[in-house]
Amino acid sequence: MALISLVQTIMVEKDETLNNEVILDGVTVASLLPGPLAVNVVAYIGYHLKGKAGAIISMLAVLLPACTLILILSWAYFAHAYKINWAEIMYYMGATVSAIILSTGFQLYKKEIALNYQKALCCLFAIVVMSVTNSYIITIALILSGAIAGVVVGNNKHARGSLVNGPEIKSKFKTNIGNNLLISLFVVNEVFFISNAYKNLNSLLLKIAVAFSGISLSLFGGGYVMVPLMQTLFVKDMHWLTSQQFIDAIAFSQATPGPILVSATFIGYKLAGIFGAIVATIAMFAPSAILMIIVAKAFKKTKDHHLVKNMIVGIKVVVIGLIISSAIRILMLQPLSLSIVLIAIAALILSFKYKISPVYLIIASIAIGVITKYI
Repeated sequence: MALISLVQTIMVEKDETLNNEVILDGVTVASLLPGPLAVNVVAYIGYHLKGKAGAIISMLAVLLPACTLILILSWAYFAHAYKINWAEIMYYMGATVSAIILSTGFQLYKKEIALNYQKALCCLFAIVVMSVTNSYIITIALILSGAIAGVVVGNNKHARGSLVNGPEIKSKFKTNIGNNLLISLFVVNEVFFISNAYKNLNSLLLKIAVAFSGISLSLFGGGYVMVPLMQTLFVKDMHWLTSQQFIDAIAFSQATPGPILVSATFIGYKLAGIFGAIVATIAMFAPSAILMIIVAKAFKKTKDHHLVKNMIVGIKVVVIGLIISSAIRILMLQPLSLSIVLIAIAALILSFKYKISPVYLIIASIAIGVITKYI
């Protein structure tokens, strides 16, 4: 959500390249599909702006900095046993990130919900539920409930004559052979992954590709949901990593400007050097992004139908609640101290009221961490 907040601030508030509807549409579709949410949303935005080429460029651009840093850290780690204790330096990062996400949630709330009390109650319900639980099943249930509520309220308005019908959904879609082949390939990959048949493959790179693609297509609920599965698979089952190496992989991914699953680059490098890192990274992020684009094409064809539009209105209310609740959960994980509270409040005011770029806020939080550690 921090990455999505940054995209919203730069591309909607500052550059006006997008509007909030595109961001919320991307989050809506990505929330229902496997894969890292932020990367899939970025792929959706790139596809919206410049088609398939835009999706590829957007993904490469958003992943390249984090993957490059992870690759450098991996080389230093395995070549020189180089370790860094980031805890004190990154002490204020969580408070700043939560404030940035909360600012984005407030901005979307102000524009999409405002004084609509029905929407406000639905959003508040989603915030409360997701602030006390982190279940993907409950997340899906909330999204579906929002869709149903949107249809019910929208139909009531339509009955009073205040809603204009959109275009009807076409009964036939063109069959895309390429998409069908890709989906078939994904199904075969999942069968190999779930059945553990890939373990019998002779090529290590092929094993890496199937394993990380399987994780990508099984990743419902965000990167943190998959951490226990990855630990079981790579440490206890495949013995590709030691427990300490896995912990360090997650720690390094947290210290880079990217999703937690860039840890795939670290693991791939450990197994097969640079080629292993490249294969693992592509396998982790590409399959779910491709699936996102395939679904996005169908979504764009149907989103102007009045029934779909009503569903999207309800879902967007829930998504805004999910964004705000994610900020609350991150803030609750921080150590309770006066400095943390002050940093969070300052970052929220600077982001929401003065529109200071999240980049500067994050750099400032790191700088404060460095100052308090070494001075």
